Amino acid sequence: MGVFPDPFVNALRFFGFVLAKEKKERIGTRRAAARVALLLTMVGPGMGCTNGVLLIPDPSVRYIAFGDSSTAGRSDPAYPEILSERLGQSPGVTANQGRGGETTGAGLHRLRDLLSSGKYPNADTLLYWEGGADIIHLIQEVDGQLQFSPITSGYPFSVRLTDTLDRVQANIEAAIMEAQRAGLTVYVATYFFLREASAPCDPLFLQVIQPSQAQNANEYVSLLNERIRQAALNTGAIIVDVASANETLHAEDSNFVDCNHLSETGNAIIARLFAQVIGQGSGG
Repeated sequence: MGVFPDPFVNALRFFGFVLAKEKKERIGTRRAAARVALLLTMVGPGMGCTNGVLLIPDPSVRYIAFGDSSTAGRSDPAYPEILSERLGQSPGVTANQGRGGETTGAGLHRLRDLLSSGKYPNADTLLYWEGGADIIHLIQEVDGQLQFSPITSGYPFSVRLTDTLDRVQANIEAAIMEAQRAGLTVYVATYFFLREASAPCDPLFLQVIQPSQAQNANEYVSLLNERIRQAALNTGAIIVDVASANETLHAEDSNFVDCNHLSETGNAIIARLFAQVIGQGSGG
C-alpha cells in the first residue's frame, strides 16, 4: 500500500487535465477547482494524514510489528512477513513497521503518530522490539572498540549506562501503555546475542567484531534484556523472550547476515517464537 493511493493520484492527474483544458475551453479556475473538489470528496473518505503524508486505512492488518532493524530486517523476508504464514493467516495480516537505527525515544513518537493516524483500524496486537539502537549509540559514544565489560566493578561508564537503561525502560513502558490505551494487546521482545566470532559488524569503527568484543557486547545485551523484561512486568505486556533462542540461532552461522542481524532462516526462527507465544496468549 502506497502513501498516495491510486484514486488520489488520479485526482491530481485530473486536476492537471482540467487546468490544461481551461486554456482551450476558457473554463474558469473556480469551476475547475470545484470539479477537483468533487472528485476528492468521492475518493477521500477514510483517508488520513500523518506528518503531511496522506494515508488510507488498511483494514486487513491485525498485527503491527514495530521496532528497529531487527523488525525491518536486513534480509528478505523479515520476521513479520514470515509470521503471517506461521499464524496460518494471509500475508496482509501483519504490518512491518520496522525502522533501522531507531531508538526507543524516536520510536515512542513514531508509535504515537501511527496509533493516532487510524492507519490500521482493525489492529488488535502490537509486537514491539526496540532498545538495541539505544545501546549501540551508547557504545559508539563511550567505548567504540568494546574494550570494557559493563558488568565488572571497574567499568568506567556506569553512570552513562544506568542513565541509558533507565531511559530505555521508561520509553518502552510508555510505548506499551500508549498501545494498551489504544486497545492493543502488547508483546515485547528481548534481544538475541551477537555471534562471538569474527564477523562483519557495521556499528563498530572498523566494521568487524572480534570474539572478545562480542562477549562484551552481549553483556550489554543482557543488561538491556533485564530492563525489557522489567518494563513488560511493570505494564502487563507479554514477553517474547528472543534471548531464549540464542542456542538455536547460534547453532548455524547461516542464521546471521552480520554480527547483529539475522538471515531469512534466522528470521524464520524468530517468527516461529513469536507465533508460539501469540498462540499461547490466545489460547491456541
